Amino acid sequence: MSVPSTELTIRENPGNVWRVGFAPDPWAWSDWKYAIDEGRFNGRWDDLRGQFRTVYAGNTLYACRIEVLAKYRRDAALALELDGINEDPADTDEFPARPAATVGYDWLELRLASSGMLGGMFGDINASATIAALWPRFAPMAIELGAKDFDLAALKDSGPRDLTRSIASWLYALTDPVIDGVEFSSRHGDDLRLWAIFERPSGETNVSPLLTQRENSRLTPETPELVEAFRTLGLAWAS
Repeated sequence: MSVPSTELTIRENPGNVWRVGFAPDPWAWSDWKYAIDEGRFNGRWDDLRGQFRTVYAGNTLYACRIEVLAKYRRDAALALELDGINEDPADTDEFPARPAATVGYDWLELRLASSGMLGGMFGDINASATIAALWPRFAPMAIELGAKDFDLAALKDSGPRDLTRSIASWLYALTDPVIDGVEFSSRHGDDLRLWAIFERPSGETNVSPLLTQRENSRLTPETPELVEAFRTLGLAWAS
């Protein structure tokens, strides 16, 4: 399947990227046993059909930290409900609840930070030309899923991901040009640039051959980008 390259905005060879993932190799494709959504992974730009895997990267280590840690933020709606509950002091002493917006130190033990050089061709999903090119094909689906239109807001919606997964599957199937993944901005801020890297057949089965010069490093509570992400999200380490 081909599409005129002028319809899609393509970014070539992004260069230096970062990732935080599980040791021993943060860039390794996730094992298929973790594809628990009817044989699919649950990432925003994973394959709707469950036929290929995706690994995600950020333009900075800070961007990766925000993406991974945002789920630990204090839930404002839940906090209001809990504040209205009068607890028995005896219950509080015997069954202390974990404080809101905290992360356990064990989170660090399983993960590594890693940088690398990323090559390839990536569809810039934020570009107006790309959205216009995708609109005729995907606007009906966006509206059916509850969006008012097919636009950047629909693509950043934290709700159902069938829309973005369908786009990922369609982009993967293109042959002219061949698309290696998606470049997009985080829903937590347009300054956070991210990449979804598609798995394609290669001799190197554990890591995308598009990634070179990979260097891993340990994360500590004092890692500057981690400290900054905690400050931004209002997080603290659990004692």
